[in-house]
Amino acid sequence: MQQQLEKHQEVLITIKKIGINGEGIGYYKRQAVFVDGVIPPEEVVVKITELHRGYAVGEIVRVKKKAFYRMVPFCPHYGTCGGCQLQHVKYEEQLRLKEDLLKQAFERYTNLDLAKVRFLSHTPLNTPRNYRHKASMPVRNTGSGLVTGLYKKSSNDLVDVKSCPVQHDTINQTNKAVLEICDEHDIYAFDPQDMRGLLRYVVTRISQASQEIQVTLVVTIYNHALKSAAKAILELPGVVSVAISKNHDAKNHEIFGDTFEVLAGKESITESMGDIHYTLNPKAFYQLNPKAAYAMYQYIATLFDNHDQTLLDLYTGSGAMALYFADKFKQVYGIDNAIASIQSANENKKINQIDHVHFYHGDAYTALKELYRQKKSVDVCVFDPPRTGLDTQLMDLLMRKPIKKLIYVSCNPSTLAKNIKDLSRKYDVKSVMPFDMFPQTSHVESIVLLSLKTAQQRYL
Repeated sequence: MQQQLEKHQEVLITIKKIGINGEGIGYYKRQAVFVDGVIPPEEVVVKITELHRGYAVGEIVRVKKKAFYRMVPFCPHYGTCGGCQLQHVKYEEQLRLKEDLLKQAFERYTNLDLAKVRFLSHTPLNTPRNYRHKASMPVRNTGSGLVTGLYKKSSNDLVDVKSCPVQHDTINQTNKAVLEICDEHDIYAFDPQDMRGLLRYVVTRISQASQEIQVTLVVTIYNHALKSAAKAILELPGVVSVAISKNHDAKNHEIFGDTFEVLAGKESITESMGDIHYTLNPKAFYQLNPKAAYAMYQYIATLFDNHDQTLLDLYTGSGAMALYFADKFKQVYGIDNAIASIQSANENKKINQIDHVHFYHGDAYTALKELYRQKKSVDVCVFDPPRTGLDTQLMDLLMRKPIKKLIYVSCNPSTLAKNIKDLSRKYDVKSVMPFDMFPQTSHVESIVLLSLKTAQQRYL
């Protein structure tokens, strides 16, 4: 396509849709222009800042015609901090835009006749603020002491966020007190420029059920000051567990190191979903929005039927879904490649006294292949993979040894739709249900129900 735009050029465009990162997308002479902070059907004057093959990036000069559902963001850091992308949009419209994003991904990446696919609508959960029950906050040094916050979009520049309105307010209060204690004990933030300092992240989790708080300090090395600081942190209201995790590699973008060590209090906190109780150690995965997760699990339960005897939960984490659905199946298998999660899952199995759930450590492909080698039958497979979706080996195994019902929980519409394109050769897409796990952001969570086609259908 011939380049129609020039850098620094100002153009008037109409925003037609939003992109996967929450940016508005309009067109100038059929060339796509991506602009943060705008929404359809706004008319905006933008200045072109970047030119790429097939598209351009611009910034707002002025909004000529505003959308009626535009609102004033409630966070003072919005637009600077990279944590949220849709605070300028009324919540009900956020849901509709995310549903459109989901349909756009299916339209772009699958060969399905979308008129025949049952796309369901969000059920608003009325929790657009203070919903995050876990925060992993980077820290840095300032002249007045330690601060924590979030990074600017596509940057390593930290925005000082004293109180994040999408996090549980107790987390905000606890983090403030934790930083004050670290300052008192001369614990400084790690500076990757001069490779000095100790503290990299403060990770704080609060249980919705018990209100117990777990604090983990991610550090470069152990220092004796950490022990006395941990004892002081344990005295904060609600805190029952203080741990450290050593991550000394400055180039490692993972938050936690390989292990953790509890310095004060309990090794885990207790969480519940319905009648099922969970113990969560610092590295164990659990949904950040427990209220939305509970609604999602209740919906998934409606997708089972009386003929389903065996459930496989891939990417099981701490066993949340495997244990929650256990009473509906004769046998349940859970698989995860994080040893800390499997340890937590087995502990959860023990405290709930559920004997017919079995957890396996390993990557999804290898562990599922081993189940097949042991002649284990599976009627339903539920999986919630990382944003990259299902890998090629696992996809191939599901196609060669198909399971009659798949329930795909996704946090990335693009990789979901790409996987569905391949799976739809042997599976019918019965329904697509969105769930808003992360209000104010562009993240789209969804659940897709797939059923195995009959032999005749598969060879048509």
